[in-house]
Amino acid sequence: MIFLGILFALAIMGAVSYFAIDKKSSFHTRLVSIIALGIMILTVIICIIIALSDTTVAVDMSTLIVNETKEEKEETNIIALIFSVLFFIALFVVIAYLAMKEHKKSKKANSD
Repeated sequence: MIFLGILFALAIMGAVSYFAIDKKSSFHTRLVSIIALGIMILTVIICIIIALSDTTVAVDMSTLIVNETKEEKEETNIIALIFSVLFFIALFVVIAYLAMKEHKKSKKANSD
């Protein structure tokens, strides 16, 4: 079920990226698409930071012993965290650049 949710989220992200880069999109459509994509990527970055920095281990209630010390996960993999954040930021910058480049190209073609 989680895999289906991830595929659905990627499909929505792809559709928003398509609207940002499409030649037929108006400036307002491109702007709204870039803003929506930025919010999506910001949400993904926040979720990645929370998921990778959480060091608690889920407690198994069937083996719960009172006053037992809690286990902790290994340290956060900071390299994976940095690279994933940089990847999503780079993805956003590339799509925004392509959208603005396509807007300038379509604006120039319409003015001629």
